[in-house]
Order: sequence, then C-alpha cells, then structure tokens
Amino acid sequence: MAMFGKKSKKDDEQIANESPAVEAFSPKKAKSFFDHAKTVHESGSYEYAMQLWLNGLRHDPSSMYGLNAFLKSSEVYAVEHPKKGVSKATRSGVATKGDVGKYINALLDFGLKRLDTGNAIKVTSAAAKIGLRDAVKMLGQHALTLVQNDAKQKKEMFVKLLDAFEEVGVFDLAAIAGENACRLDQSDAELQARVRNMLAQSTMTSGGYDNDEQGGFRKNIRDADKQLELAQQDSLAKTESTKDAIVTTTEAAYAARPDDIPTLNKYAKALLDRGRGSDELKALALLSKAFKETGVFRFRQQAGEIQVMRAKRTIEKLGAQAKANPGDEEMQSKYAKAQAQFAKLQLDELKLQVENYPTDLGLKYRLGKILFERGEYHESIEQFQEAQNDPKLRREVQNLIGQAFRQLGGWEDAAITTFEGALEGITDETSELGMDIRYGLMDALQAKAEKERDLAAAQRAEKLAAAMAIQQFNYRDVRERRDQIKALIADIKG
Repeated sequence: MAMFGKKSKKDDEQIANESPAVEAFSPKKAKSFFDHAKTVHESGSYEYAMQLWLNGLRHDPSSMYGLNAFLKSSEVYAVEHPKKGVSKATRSGVATKGDVGKYINALLDFGLKRLDTGNAIKVTSAAAKIGLRDAVKMLGQHALTLVQNDAKQKKEMFVKLLDAFEEVGVFDLAAIAGENACRLDQSDAELQARVRNMLAQSTMTSGGYDNDEQGGFRKNIRDADKQLELAQQDSLAKTESTKDAIVTTTEAAYAARPDDIPTLNKYAKALLDRGRGSDELKALALLSKAFKETGVFRFRQQAGEIQVMRAKRTIEKLGAQAKANPGDEEMQSKYAKAQAQFAKLQLDELKLQVENYPTDLGLKYRLGKILFERGEYHESIEQFQEAQNDPKLRREVQNLIGQAFRQLGGWEDAAITTFEGALEGITDETSELGMDIRYGLMDALQAKAEKERDLAAAQRAEKLAAAMAIQQFNYRDVRERRDQIKALIADIKG
C-alpha cells in the first residue's frame, strides 16, 4: 500500500516538508471518518463534520468525495457563522505535519472563506505540491475565476496558478493562467516561451508516467524494466497480445494488493483498453466494488461512464436496425423506447457528477445543454448561470441562456440583455458563435417589437438582420426575417 512516509530524524527543513504522521494511504480508514462525518453533517453539527471530513482526507487526500463533502459542510457553516471562524479545538483536531498538513490547513481556511483570492490560490498550490490532480483542477478553476475577476490583478497570482496547474499536468488551465500573466507583463520573454511550450510539454508527458498512480503519490522510475513496461502500456499501437499481457500483469498485481488504489486503477484501465464485453463487465464490477468499500465517487463515476458507453453502443445498433426496417413498427417502437431510456441514464449520471463535483463548471455546462435539448429550460438556465463563470465557456453559455429565455416566452427583455452581454468584447462577429448570438438578439428584439409594438426594438432588429445578410447572404432565414421586420416597422409607424 502506498505510504505517505513516516517521520525520521532529519534536519528541521526536511521534517517540515515531510508527509503527515499517518500510518498509510488508506481509503478504508478515510471512509470510516467520512461515514461519521456524513452522519454528523446531517445532524446539523457542521463544524464537527468539517473536522471529520478533514481527518478522513489525511488518510486519503486524493478523495474527491471527501473534498466535495467538506466543502458542503464548510459552506453551510460559513453561511451560519460568517465572522466566527472555527474553534482552536477544531484547528488542533486537524493539525498535521508535512505537505499534506499544509493542504489540510489551507483547505480549512478556504472552506471558511472561499471567495478570498489568496485562500483559493494557497489551497490550489498546496494540492499541487502533493500531486492531487483532480483537486487542483477543481480548486484551481475556482481560483482562476477569482483572479480573473479581481479588480487588482497581479502577475504573480496567475504565475502561482500556472505553477500549480503545470505541476500536476493540467496544461489547458496552465496555458490560460500563463496567458493572463503575459498580458499583465508583456516584457517577460521567458514566461511567454514557457506558455508557448505548454502544449509541447503536454505531449511529452502524455505517456502517463506521472498519472498512473491516482492522487499524485508518484514513484520514481529507476529501473529499465519498469520504464519498458510503462512504455508498452502507453503505446498507441498495442497489439492484442500486448493488451493480453498487460491485463494478466495488472490482474496479478491487483490480486496481490487488492487495497492499493493505483494498482486497482491500472487493472481497470487495462481491462477497458482491451475492451472485450467481458472486460467491461469485469471493470464495472471492480469499480463498483471499490466505490462501495471506499466511498470515493471517482469509482462510481467511472462505473457510470462504462454503463453509458455500453448503452450507447446498443442504441447505435438499434438505430441501424430501425433505419434498415422503416416499416417495422415494433422495431421503431423498440428504438424509441431505448432512446428515452438512454437519455434518462445519461442525464442521471451527469446530475450525479454535478452533485459530487459542484464546482466543476464544465459539468454544469454539459448538464445545462442536455436539459436545454430536453426542453427543460428553467433547469437548464440554473446550470448555465453557474457555468458562465468559466471564462472559456462564458459567451457560448450566455448564448444558450438567451435561447432558453426565448423558449420560455415572456422573457424577451431577459433574452435581449443576455445576448447583448454575450456580444460584449467578442472579437469576430462573423464567426459561427458571433452570428448565432446576433441572430438570437435579432429574434428577441423582433419578438419584443411584435408583442409591445416597440418601434426602437424593431429598428434594432432590422439593422442586425441587414448586417448579417450583408456578411452571409444565405445565413438561416435572415432575409425573410428582415422582410418581416421591415413590414412590422411599417405597421407600427402606420
């Protein structure tokens, strides 16, 4: 089992950087704390629940279930006691030495004041130092949003986040942080080169040598045999015999160390990589068992993704059969029923992920899109309004919010305001997204003009329609819409 490292007689600086005084990396021990914390949270004792969640995280810092549950308890506590903080007993109850201890302490501060930019950066850096990739991605996205919205942005804020993201291989977010840092200091050629090389670094490290062991507790690869084994596992052109060998090797390792999370992950990955039907079912059972024993939601998420993948293949087969037999009513009915079941499965799985990863704005965006496509516009707007805090998604999400308001009816003003916000700062209005937003704004203005006999709204809509027709003459039905709007203007004036 992967050890955090016990205290030894080293100099003070070395001791300060050691891992916590915890016996071993133990999801089972963490689960006992998490189970108790869940009960305590439900009883309303949120401060004690926070302490228990953090004590569980000492035994399994990589647990996203424990992290998200702690954030829920701390959020409720912070709302009820906005200025109180926590007692000395609580702080001493979670005190731990080493880098894990620094992460736990930073997490406690962040939980109490999560809108504090300094706290968000500090906890992200602490998580990166012990290699918690999932935690860094989630906490770092929050921190990056805070820094981007900070009225007093500083280059070093973005550089700290760049360092943290790069440390755990989250190169897309590292590039965003780096670009913001370069914007604040365009004379830093070294930083610019570093950002330019980010994608290249991503390619060089995509072999998986740093990511095989979940939670970032990485081992040094010293012997050539181990390097050969890893290279073999990560080859893009694996032969069937190679895949069989990897399954056999990882299965034997898992049988010898069934409680070791990295070993379990390797075995499940090998099964899914080989991809036989029996392999998928075995991986599904393996991950479901791991979730039941540890409470780590990541295992439940992977199991759900396998179910969705298998269901999608079934749908594709039924779709092909239905297309080949358009007159077979029984087949068409069977396909329609299967589509509805698949849509519900996909939606339920995504809702569960959003519930367990509440700060992952990308998940909220995906859930919002599915709800939008199902016609559940109120619910989709709720998800989109949170997802728009991600700068990468903001304009696309605002476009969808505007469309959802239009579908609701009676929300023309809200749709107009949303589309206008989406257009602010857009660099290319003739892009696909730019045209889509402008069309949505034109549509909302036309609806307002028709409903309220608003001449100014009709005139704005006509100008938008004319501009779009000039740029893309055959864009949608913009010519017909312009004729309609011109007639409406004449009618209002008349």
